[in-house]
Amino acid sequence: MLDFGIDDIKDAFSDFAHEKPVLLAVVILIVFLFLAGLTILMIQTTPEKKVQQITQEPFTQDAPVLIPDAPDIEKEYYPNRITENQWSNEEVNKWFTFPEDETMTELEKANDKIINDITSSAP
Repeated sequence: MLDFGIDDIKDAFSDFAHEKPVLLAVVILIVFLFLAGLTILMIQTTPEKKVQQITQEPFTQDAPVLIPDAPDIEKEYYPNRITENQWSNEEVNKWFTFPEDETMTELEKANDKIINDITSSAP
């Protein structure tokens, strides 16, 4: 049985490199060119990943909006309606709440403070 150790392989390679340096250089060059060619071949033969270009199309509504029938959705919700220029008396009574005097006083004080800050910094 042949018993080769790491030291024997190193010695054999060292002897071969000293005895035939040209042959060693040619073998190293051939191995390098083979690996380079194999790498180039692998790069060339791999399929190219196609990048999908997404184009956005403008939205056009071609069907009416369907409002789902659910308890948390208000039944008087209109996705599209014509708004009037002026509220009717019924709408005013339903939606508009008159501000309290205390709230109006606080708003007036806040506005006066802003005006004083602006006018005091003016030359």
